[in-house]
Amino acid sequence: MPSAVSSAERNLAARAHLYAWLSILPLLGLFPTVGLYNRCKDGSPWVAQQALQAVLFQVVTFNVLLVVLAIIAPIALVAWSTRYNGDALALAVLLTVLPFFALHYVAQGVSAVRAARAIRRREEFRYRVIGRLVGAPVSSDRSQDGGD
Repeated sequence: MPSAVSSAERNLAARAHLYAWLSILPLLGLFPTVGLYNRCKDGSPWVAQQALQAVLFQVVTFNVLLVVLAIIAPIALVAWSTRYNGDALALAVLLTVLPFFALHYVAQGVSAVRAARAIRRREEFRYRVIGRLVGAPVSSDRSQDGGD
């Protein structure tokens, strides 16, 4: 974490990660996180980078969930189709995939809390794969923003 990051900036960055808890409705946490990114991209590049990392984390984990559900739902459909039909079959499939959604939500939230705690402890935080996509940590020297 750059040494010039203020307490307010750390709180904003932590909040960007914690917005993942709003994703109990899929991708709802993206809206405030993207808004925070847009608000901070010029004034605080470090907060913007943390918000971008949080956005990418939410999008990637949601896409992984969709892939898992695309595999599990047909399997559940075939498995339950011999026992149920109509609305009961749809309910059985829904109840089969619901724990995977719940697991995704809890895992995403726990990861967000870990990120927020690391930021508040003044540690540089990057998600394992997502952090590489965002790029190198922003330099603490704010005089390099292109001013002549």
